[in-house]
Amino acid sequence: MVADTAVEPEQRTLVLTAFPAEADAILARTTLDERPVVVVHRKHYYLGRLGGNKVVVAMTGIGMRNAADTTETALKHFTPASGISVGAVVFAGVAGGYGRTRIGDVAIPTRWTSDDGATWQAVDPEMLDAADDLTVDLESTVPAADASCRICAALSGLRLVNLNREPQLYVGGDGSSADNNNGAAFPSIPLGGAVFGPQPHAAPDFSPLFAGNFFRAVAPFLVRGVLSNITGFLARGSAPVDAVDQETAAAQQVADAHGVPFLGIRGMSDGPGDPLNLPGYPFTFFVYKQVAADNAAIVTEAFLQRWVGAGA
Repeated sequence: MVADTAVEPEQRTLVLTAFPAEADAILARTTLDERPVVVVHRKHYYLGRLGGNKVVVAMTGIGMRNAADTTETALKHFTPASGISVGAVVFAGVAGGYGRTRIGDVAIPTRWTSDDGATWQAVDPEMLDAADDLTVDLESTVPAADASCRICAALSGLRLVNLNREPQLYVGGDGSSADNNNGAAFPSIPLGGAVFGPQPHAAPDFSPLFAGNFFRAVAPFLVRGVLSNITGFLARGSAPVDAVDQETAAAQQVADAHGVPFLGIRGMSDGPGDPLNLPGYPFTFFVYKQVAADNAAIVTEAFLQRWVGAGA
C-alpha cells in the first residue's frame, strides 16, 4: 500500500487593489515572504502576511475589465496544484461616497451592483459579520504622499489638509461599480505615478521601465473606451449607495463564480465632507485619495486580524 504523501495547500486571502496608491497602502502594512513575487500572464502577485493572515496582494489596474481579469488569473493559478489556495478575496481601495459616507470614511457594503441597482450580489456573510465587530482609528489628515512610496517618501510627513472630524467605518449598506470603459481594459501609463502607474512603488520588483498592460490595452481603449470613460465620469448612478467605484463588483462576480468568499472595503476619496469646498470629482479624488487609501488599508489590516478565515 502506497502512503498518501499529498501536501495540503496553504490557504491565503487574495487582497486586491486597483492603482498604485491603494496597493502601496496595503503593502506598507504587509510583511513580504522571502520570495514574494509571483508573475502569471504578466500580472504580478506578492506573497506575505497582513494582519496575521497569509495573503496574496495584487494591483488589478483601473476598471471592471482589469479587475475581472486579475481576479480570474489569480483564482485559476493559485489552486491546490500550485501549493497555494485562495480561500477568500478582499478588494480594498478608494471610492466615492454618496449618502451617509463622507470623505475619509470607510464603507464595507453588504451587497454590490454592477448595473445601477437592477441586480445585487451579497458579500460573504461570515466575513461581513467579522467586519461588523471592528473598532478602528482612522486617519483624519491628508498626507502629501504615502510613506511607502520610494520616489516621494520625502513628502510623506507633510500634511496637506485636516478633515476636522474623525472618519467613521460603516458596515452594511450598498455599493456600486460601473464600467466607464465600454468593456475595454483601462491602460496603465508608464511613469504614471500613484494613480495611473503600472506598478506599486512599494513593490519588491518595482522598475521604472515596467509598462504593465499599456502596449496591449492602449489601442482597444482608444477605439472603444475614451468617449465612454469621459461620459461615465460625468454621469452618476441613481442607486442610493455608500460607495461608488469601478472595480469591486467585477472582482466579486469572478469570486462568486469560483465559489470563493468575497468582501469589499472602500475608503471615501470624494463626496460630502470636503473642508476645502472643492468643485467635486475629480478634484477631490486627487486631493483625498491618499487618506482614503490609507483608511481602507487600516480597515483591511484590522479585518484580517479579526477574521479567522483563509490564511489565518
